[in-house]
Amino acid sequence: MNARKAWLQVKYNSKDITADLQPHLLGWSYTDNLSGQADDLQITLEDAERKWIGPWFPEKGAVLTGVVYRQDWEKYGITNTLNIGQFEIDEVEASLPPCAVSIKGISVPESSSLRGEEKHQAWEKTKLSVIAADKASKAKLKLMYDVDDDPEYDRVEQTGETDLSFLMRLCSEAGLCMKVTGTQLVIVDEAKYEANAPIAILQPVDVSSFRGRSSTQGAYRSCRVEYHSPKGRRNIVYTYTPPNAPKTGRTLYVNQRVASVKEAERLAKKKLREANKDAMNVSLSLPGDTRFVAGITLSLSGFGAFDGKYIVTRAMHTQQGRYETGLELRRCLEGY
Repeated sequence: MNARKAWLQVKYNSKDITADLQPHLLGWSYTDNLSGQADDLQITLEDAERKWIGPWFPEKGAVLTGVVYRQDWEKYGITNTLNIGQFEIDEVEASLPPCAVSIKGISVPESSSLRGEEKHQAWEKTKLSVIAADKASKAKLKLMYDVDDDPEYDRVEQTGETDLSFLMRLCSEAGLCMKVTGTQLVIVDEAKYEANAPIAILQPVDVSSFRGRSSTQGAYRSCRVEYHSPKGRRNIVYTYTPPNAPKTGRTLYVNQRVASVKEAERLAKKKLREANKDAMNVSLSLPGDTRFVAGITLSLSGFGAFDGKYIVTRAMHTQQGRYETGLELRRCLEGY
């Protein structure tokens, strides 16, 4: 019987260095975030021969690309892969004794115009996709805008913010997720991803550890949007209550400019989602599984009150001898 195998293939500036890494490899970790943080790759190596702090010392700014391979886990002869993308080396750390080197890369390059440059700019009569496309183009990235609606602005200002923090703020206010993956700036709708069918059902026997948290802090039954124009010519009021909402509970009040009842409805759903989305969270670990990445949904069964459908907000793939996967999950919201 063939033993299960898992390994990380690594390219350094397009050159495959997997064979050079293998004799020295102590472990690696890859973190895939749904939104708000850059993805990262970290590789730890023993360096008794002082190669990695000497002639093989990695250049900061060099590009790493990786693929995780998993072989013979479900069936003999079957190999699963996970393409983890592209990372720019931004940190190299050495320690002794014993001598070891840790190489860390992130998915948002330091050289990108998205980071490190605080800017001042203003837009009038524009949309989020237009601003994002402009920022992506300047950073030499392709924009993936996977959102059905497109928030509009009479005027929006970037004041002393980097492009990355500015876009993060706009996306957060619109209830959208944003991240940079390799050569793409990705903006997606959480609700759209949560509507996807679960790719797996996990039971207690499938996991090696589990921690669940249920919180009532910030939980609202409904959201009421009210906008009264300064000149009093138009008043728009809309209250959204999702399906299966508790019979009693607090109402979230939002006073923000909207141009129509339809826009008020969209805003109410987004604001209620933002306020309620962290009411039920789960962290778990299980044997390494290349299927699990940020943004997929899965179901939990056999965990009592924590049963249900969840979206993966963070997936961590690690190998220090054994290949393992850690997941951070958030309960999917229904109807908004």
